[in-house]
Amino acid sequence: MTLLDVDNLTIRFKTDEGLITAVEDVSFHIAPGEVLGLVGESGSGKSVTAKALMQLNGRNTVYDPASRITLHGDRDIDVLGLRRERDMTPIRGGEISMIFQEPMASFAPALTVGAQMVEQLRIHTDLSKKAARDLSIEMLDRVGITEPQRRIDQYVFEYSGGMRQRAMIAMALSTRPRLLIADEPTTALDVTIQRQVLDLMRDLTAEFGMSILFITHDLGVIAQIADRVAVLYLGRIMEMGPVRDVLRTPAHAYTRGLLNALPDLDNLDAPLTPIPGDIPSPLERPSGCVFHPRNPELAPGSRYERDVPPLTEVRPGHVAALFPEDAA
Repeated sequence: MTLLDVDNLTIRFKTDEGLITAVEDVSFHIAPGEVLGLVGESGSGKSVTAKALMQLNGRNTVYDPASRITLHGDRDIDVLGLRRERDMTPIRGGEISMIFQEPMASFAPALTVGAQMVEQLRIHTDLSKKAARDLSIEMLDRVGITEPQRRIDQYVFEYSGGMRQRAMIAMALSTRPRLLIADEPTTALDVTIQRQVLDLMRDLTAEFGMSILFITHDLGVIAQIADRVAVLYLGRIMEMGPVRDVLRTPAHAYTRGLLNALPDLDNLDAPLTPIPGDIPSPLERPSGCVFHPRNPELAPGSRYERDVPPLTEVRPGHVAALFPEDAA
């Protein structure tokens, strides 16, 4: 059983230069209570993919007709089939909530944190204003904000970085969404607060029975929080599977490149090995495997330069963008 199915998701943007492909033929599912990590370099299409689940990508977005996003529950919801904004209202903040990387850009600076939390609860629940305020105070307390009765009437600029992120989590979870999207939620935090936020998200989502789509470029964070991981590069999935399997025995050269670029704490004198080159512009998408121009493991004239490899199973539940003869 799955909570969310994403099938053949292809996203293009209308620009002055023509249509630009940001995400191409991406498919994945998320089970109830599961944490799926989405990793890759900046420009890989992680946030674009996540925003598609709530139709937040803007008016210049074009979805391929074959693309499907299905939210399962009492009834199946074809998310991309919801054309009107009012049809999306129950989804955004109700069925699906999102935590952004920078809460200062998410909270309205002219309204108190409490006013915004109460407004969201009034939209998505039938709670009275007093009941919504009481629940907001309870949620602020649950995420570890001290003196929530006082803090609820403060503005976001009066909160520290860690408190802002906790308040964002409190607001996202207050409506009891079935899916929580966390888009780089710990990037701006120091490592101590980062660990506290990760533990908090794990505990609360387990308690409330929610699933998480966790987006980051940090494989260390993914190792701590995810059950499965999907590795994106230039809008395509390069590898996907159980997080420990993918990180311990990566099957794709891109995943190995990301891991090799991490410092080795057991050998601090070992040089870092960056992936050669830079991620290309979406206007200049390579033919064949999109990673082939930066893949140091390929011999000249490889078929990966011409043909797009399928996602091939390398181990049970673990797939990689490889031709079958290379997946053995």
